[in-house]
Amino acid sequence: MQFRERRRVIQVIRTVYDPDLKRGRSEVVGKIDKAAPVVTDKLQKACSPEEVSEILTYLDGRKNRLRNEAVRAGAETLPAQMREAAEYFRTHRDGEAREFATEIRMAWEELKAALRESGFSKNKVLKKAGERDKGPEKTEALAAVAEPAGETAAEPAPPAGAPARKPRATKARTEGVAADGNSLGTDGAGG
Repeated sequence: MQFRERRRVIQVIRTVYDPDLKRGRSEVVGKIDKAAPVVTDKLQKACSPEEVSEILTYLDGRKNRLRNEAVRAGAETLPAQMREAAEYFRTHRDGEAREFATEIRMAWEELKAALRESGFSKNKVLKKAGERDKGPEKTEALAAVAEPAGETAAEPAPPAGAPARKPRATKARTEGVAADGNSLGTDGAGG
């Protein structure tokens, strides 16, 4: 079975061998409404039990994928929402704000517990953020001291935390010397 998502529906497609064409031909078996993704009676009658099972597996996977995307989007936008909430509480001190504050405090405790359980404790996260923030400043400061004024570096500075490398020494080109002591020249031919 194949599933093709369109604007408002999911098309359920079966590939059937066509002896006249001597290859497979796709046929739409039915449609599933995206707003309410369930297997209708009509679709169930048009499919075998194995195909119905495959459709249900697809719908479960799609539901999980959409949920994971929504959860990730919520986590991604949470810092901005928290900053907006901070601005709200700076300007509002009424009963409604008190209710929001109570609910936010409860959710905040859940979030802190989840962060700790996942290994993102406050000390670890802030320490890494501090190291990351200090790293580029140290690199720039060291580059400014090591570099004469008015000159630019030929190579970019290494990223913070990267091991320092010594610059390569350029090898001087030497003329080859034959076994008899005659100079070979730069082209390798004896002269």
